[in-house]
Amino acid sequence: MKISSGLEQSIYVILILSRLPQGATLNSVAISQRLGVSHSYLKKLIKSLVQNDLINSSTGKNGGFSLNQSLDKINLYDVFASVEGNGSIFNSQFLINDFIEGKDNGNEKECVISQVMDTVEEQLRKSLEAIPLSQILTKIKRIYDIDQLDQWINDTIAAK
Repeated sequence: MKISSGLEQSIYVILILSRLPQGATLNSVAISQRLGVSHSYLKKLIKSLVQNDLINSSTGKNGGFSLNQSLDKINLYDVFASVEGNGSIFNSQFLINDFIEGKDNGNEKECVISQVMDTVEEQLRKSLEAIPLSQILTKIKRIYDIDQLDQWINDTIAAK
């Protein structure tokens, strides 16, 4: 299974926004430059995060993006579903009859592979739901000094 780079980028966007002082915003240009990622792709990701109510968008001279809810209330599945969509990760081609009879006669009873993949998908969803982004930030803080990030945020806000 391959998950797009958009998931990681979206997680870091949310983590950056979580460090903003109350009432402050950051624009997508500043965030994309900080992360060293494509601005056009990041704007697409941010649009999905806004549409899924994970972050807020405000317009105007001091407009930008801010967090919509606390990191305790946002889990990895929320971000995953925003970026990757919440449709099934596996769509059967119903090849069972071709496999069994050598021809597709439209009488397939069930797709065993789909049943297995549905179980895998449910386990993935539950695993991702069990991890709030606050837990990720806590782990980052144990390993890294994020004072430079906070200073960059303050400098970027002051330059608006």
